[in-house]
Amino acid sequence: VAATVAGGWSLFLLVFAVSALGLREFFAMREPSASAAHALVLAIVGAAWSLPILAGYQDSDSVLVLGVLVAALWTEKALYLIRFGTRPQNGPPPAFPGTLVAGLLYVPCALGFFLRLSPTEIFFVISAVAVSDAGAYYCGGLVGGPKLWPAVSPKKTWAGGLGGLMLCVGWCLLYGALWGQPRGMSWVWLAVMINVASQGGDFYESALKRVAGIKDSGGVLPGHGGILDRIDGLLPATLIYAFASRTSDFFL
Repeated sequence: VAATVAGGWSLFLLVFAVSALGLREFFAMREPSASAAHALVLAIVGAAWSLPILAGYQDSDSVLVLGVLVAALWTEKALYLIRFGTRPQNGPPPAFPGTLVAGLLYVPCALGFFLRLSPTEIFFVISAVAVSDAGAYYCGGLVGGPKLWPAVSPKKTWAGGLGGLMLCVGWCLLYGALWGQPRGMSWVWLAVMINVASQGGDFYESALKRVAGIKDSGGVLPGHGGILDRIDGLLPATLIYAFASRTSDFFL
């Protein structure tokens, strides 16, 4: 809260720290068989690439953000070419690259939008996702019923999904009435899109964890899991709000 209200470098450093930790967890799930040294190198490289990406967001320099992503892509291609050319004769080719760029797009490119939002907007997005999660958790636990997508997340139910959606719509209408522009149905559609995106992000991370064979993305938050366990729904929801706010001014 303090970093969000202060803005500037305080918010930048917070977003960078969350991005770096989130990238480390993402790389560990994408490459669960990697050695500890390889995982550490990936985490350091990811954090290093995320710095200029976030700087581009802070300075509204889209060319810098795109340039960093292209440079990261070709860095991966160059490293792949080296591994391919130095592999044992007749040995299997290395796996195709893509983990670094996928991680940069997944975490810092989403969180970077916080550097372009006002504190009121940041609190809105975070609270809308939190309300969605809370509504899904309690409605799913109280009502139960058919599973929403058991192949991906066996505990989530249709009752929980709809409960989270309804609570998110109610919260967004209230938040908009108190601090936003009176736009009626615009808040409803925004809430629906944020909720669907949030649930989709949750499902995506659940799939990553199932493939990696782990329960939590990390252990940096005792009792809660990893950073990605807390922001999996926030990442796509932030993108939804960032694009929606370009077409409609929800806040002054």
